[in-house]
Amino acid sequence: LSALASGFVSSSATVATMGMAVREGRGAARPMAGAALLSCVGTLVQMPLLAAAVQVAWVPVLLMPALAGAALALLWGMWMVRGTVPASKGAQAAQPLAGDGRMFSLRSAALVAAMLTGIQALVYGMGLWLGPEGLRAGTLLASLAELHSAVAAVMAATLPGDAQGAQATIALALGVHALSKCVNAGITGGWRYALALAPGLLGHTTLVAAWLGWAHLR
Repeated sequence: LSALASGFVSSSATVATMGMAVREGRGAARPMAGAALLSCVGTLVQMPLLAAAVQVAWVPVLLMPALAGAALALLWGMWMVRGTVPASKGAQAAQPLAGDGRMFSLRSAALVAAMLTGIQALVYGMGLWLGPEGLRAGTLLASLAELHSAVAAVMAATLPGDAQGAQATIALALGVHALSKCVNAGITGGWRYALALAPGLLGHTTLVAAWLGWAHLR
């Protein structure tokens, strides 16, 4: 449940957190990968909400594929964590996280805000400088780090179905971001964790990307 909620803040950070739990022996690869997959629900649910704030014409384009992908990630993730023994019943209770216990850091929030603003400015600037190809290249590069700010820049600069292939660009950005999460999982949690996460992660991403690509071709 905490992973599901954390996905609305940062799914990539949640993937890394679950991976570190695996590496440190605080959880098995499969249930931790399931929890990481649940965090992806937030990534997809936020896309139509982001469209409503940036360019409302994108809402009907993104709503159904995002909800379908979120539903698949939710069901797959719940199936993977089913039967997990709570820490209080296991051999060893989870250790508390180190730190001063604060729920909010103004400095961290400012750094994240600066990063997201910079990503959007980079993508938009490359679109102005190099045209459609620059917009696409900037989006794919930015999606390695953060998906929503890259997608927001695309939606702010284009409309669905235009000649720049914005829907295909968003679909490609989803794929690049999913692959970056797989690499993230391998680095933080090892190959067993990455292999447990990859099918569900790539599966729901493929569903959303294929839906967007089909809508663009139609």
